Amino acid sequence: MTEPLFQRGSQYQQFRPTYPVSLFQWLADQSAGHDCALDLGCGSGQASRGLEPFFRQVVGADISHEQLLAAPSSQSHYLVSRAHQLPLADASLDLISVAQAYHWFDQAAFQAEAERALRPGGVLALISYGICEVAGLEGMIQGFHDGPLAPWWPAERAQVVAGYPDVSLPWPALPYPGGAIIRDWTASDMLGYLDTWSALVLASRAGENPLDDFAPTLRQAWGDGLRAVHWPLRVRAWRRPR
Repeated sequence: MTEPLFQRGSQYQQFRPTYPVSLFQWLADQSAGHDCALDLGCGSGQASRGLEPFFRQVVGADISHEQLLAAPSSQSHYLVSRAHQLPLADASLDLISVAQAYHWFDQAAFQAEAERALRPGGVLALISYGICEVAGLEGMIQGFHDGPLAPWWPAERAQVVAGYPDVSLPWPALPYPGGAIIRDWTASDMLGYLDTWSALVLASRAGENPLDDFAPTLRQAWGDGLRAVHWPLRVRAWRRPR
């Protein structure tokens, strides 16, 4: 999940939404084996920990050591690695999951590395979630994303927002039944989440902070209570031929 312009691992761990158990159950159901899963671009390990009940061993890998240091203690094992240079044996993995990170990879080199590291029948899954909607404040977060932040988004961002529709592999595709991430959040939760966005990191480096202007408007509209926040969950998955 690591974005190269964003290294604040503790904030990422605190404010990024976690994934539903149903996602990890589906990934396990697609996998021919359940010995070892790799969560690549794992950040502080949200998806790694979700995989633990379904695989004997889970490895989380990320290019950012700081992100890995922010991961809570769990059964997962973590290592610093580039996506296309995994220090893992040939045909050693039953699953490679990539959550909110594939757009930062050298994609052709990574696909070749995935073919090397996956066992026959192993699964590669690209996981993403789109722009969230807040109950009663529909369009507000999208407006901030597309308006004040538009000049600051890295070009790669469009891939993950769209759910990686242009990615193709010469392997059988596995259709995901669909789902969502739903959380009940306060305005402070949402502002903490927004502050993890890479566009705000870039803006801050240029001496600007669009969130300072948006925060009072969001707080006033949100109120003091909880609101349901909904992210569309998307998965592009393929099974390595036997």
